[in-house]
Formats: sequence, C-alpha cells, structure tokens
Amino acid sequence: MKLTHRISLFVATGILGLTMQNSAMAQQGANVWDGVYTKAQAVRGEESYQERCSACHGAQMQGIEEAPTLIQGAFVYNWDGMPVSILFQRLRETMPLDDPKGTSRKIKADILAYIMSKNNFPEGQRPLPYQNSQLKRIQWNALKPAE
Repeated sequence: MKLTHRISLFVATGILGLTMQNSAMAQQGANVWDGVYTKAQAVRGEESYQERCSACHGAQMQGIEEAPTLIQGAFVYNWDGMPVSILFQRLRETMPLDDPKGTSRKIKADILAYIMSKNNFPEGQRPLPYQNSQLKRIQWNALKPAE
C-alpha cells in the first residue's frame, strides 16, 4: 500500500472515530455536566465574546441595561431541562442584534462554550458541536445530576 493511501486511511479512520464519539455522546443523552466543550474552545469563545457580545452583555457577562446577564441564577435556570440546541438557535438567529448572520456557527459554538465555562460547567475532551442535530441531544441542566 502506498504511503499516501496509508495516510489517507489513517486520517479517514481518525475522522470516523471522532464522528462516532460525538455521535455516541449525543445518542447517550449527554448533559452540560458531562464536559461537552473543550478548554481551547472556551478560550477561543472568550475572545469572540469580548469582540462580539461584551458591548451589550458586559465584559464579565453581567448584563447591561436590557441585555440580560449570561451567568448564574436566572440565566442558568431559564434554560434548565432544555436541549442546548434551543439556546444555540437563539444565539444564531438573534445575536448580535446588529448582525446575527455575520458570525459563523462555529464561532457561536465557541462563544457558547465560553458561556458554559463561565457558568462552571466542566470542560471535556471534545469540542461543542455546532450542528443542531447534535446539540439537541445535549441537555442543559442547571443543577448537576446525582450520580
């Protein structure tokens, strides 16, 4: 087998494995306490948040005027029991107010990962997906489920 074919096979196997892991996580009914984003994704999300969101929601997500806080309390409980896809869809369709379609799904997933990190949901080994079909299988739970 030629080296290029071996490399292609190796890459395809790796991609298939990652896709299967994400699919397995989604099918198992993951929740935000299962580590559904990576630290690197949250770091990217912080930069994007500061650039695109902080003017309305505040540098510390504390909320400004009519823009709500994005941390703790009412925010966390507002989404309790819902699939993450609903919050993601809200971000996709309405934020930022001046140009909601001007930010890619991937960047919005990074921002959502940052929001999760600021709300003390644990990081994991795989990035938060940006496809609604996968996000709808991740539940937002305000409280950590009993183990």
